[in-house]
Amino acid sequence: MQTMKPALKPFQKSLSLIIIPVSFVLFYIYGWTFISTLLKLNNFYGNLYNYYHVSALSFSIYNLLVAFIAGILTVRLVKGVLNKRQKYVKQSLWIFLALAAILVSGEIILHLSLEGRL
Repeated sequence: MQTMKPALKPFQKSLSLIIIPVSFVLFYIYGWTFISTLLKLNNFYGNLYNYYHVSALSFSIYNLLVAFIAGILTVRLVKGVLNKRQKYVKQSLWIFLALAAILVSGEIILHLSLEGRL
């Protein structure tokens, strides 16, 4: 007797199809900021750490962390939706919430350092 995999619930599929492009854009922007900062490119993203008054290393690590998590999230969600794996999608939605918490706390810290409170 063959066991059936649970199908994706409609809200899981809809939420995944919304989060996939969002996480891809986050991967692209934060990844490009990481590369620009690492290579010290003379563009807006390469000099953004000066704007926030933080070191290039700490700013690069933050951007790499966000880009890495967003990239993993994008791949997991695409794989979960295509293979209709409810477990992948459910775990990926929790990863998205963790990514949102990292983004909110990271941006608060950056803006506090901009104001000189850190």
